[in-house]
Amino acid sequence: MTSRDRTPPTMTFHDYLQHLVERALASIPAADVGDIYALSFLIANEDDDPRQPTLTIGYNTGVQARRSVLDASDEAEARWNYAFWIQNELTVVGDLTSDPAGAAARQKWLTGLGLWYDEPTDLADRDSVIGPLAAQIESHFNQACCQLARTLHSTGVIERSVGRTVPVIVHELEYYEAIARQTEAANPPGVAAEFTSWVRNG
Repeated sequence: MTSRDRTPPTMTFHDYLQHLVERALASIPAADVGDIYALSFLIANEDDDPRQPTLTIGYNTGVQARRSVLDASDEAEARWNYAFWIQNELTVVGDLTSDPAGAAARQKWLTGLGLWYDEPTDLADRDSVIGPLAAQIESHFNQACCQLARTLHSTGVIERSVGRTVPVIVHELEYYEAIARQTEAANPPGVAAEFTSWVRNG
């Protein structure tokens, strides 16, 4: 590991998130840059543990969307349903195996917010203890990802990485109204309109 790869010890989780995502976007192959129409911010809990939310960065291309049309119900689904995307993983922030530093930074961040918890030994207490905390962790993590996307837009990182402004889709594997709202919040007005229209009307 070179000194350039080390994460400064004073870096906050938000800074760490931005650092890894910017590095991931800089690694996009030049051959794909001109054909990318959207970036993917896929949020998932590792091992279904609400304390371990991860952010997987990827993208899709027009070539992939056209290739997927025969398998999808229509062109819009091929274009916007992640199931038909390349599903590349430029980085997975917070993964316990591939990004232990990110996982540690995330735990420190959640602890500072008063949201980290130990598994209750009494199963009867599980829902009452974990449920509210899990919902708050999800909310804070999603907000952090949306804020990051806005920052990447406002600082020109996305334009420099893919050559133009494209929407950042902040999503899970399923789509519903909250996904449309948070994707709207993550992008400049109108940039994600095609995606949000598909979610709401598809």
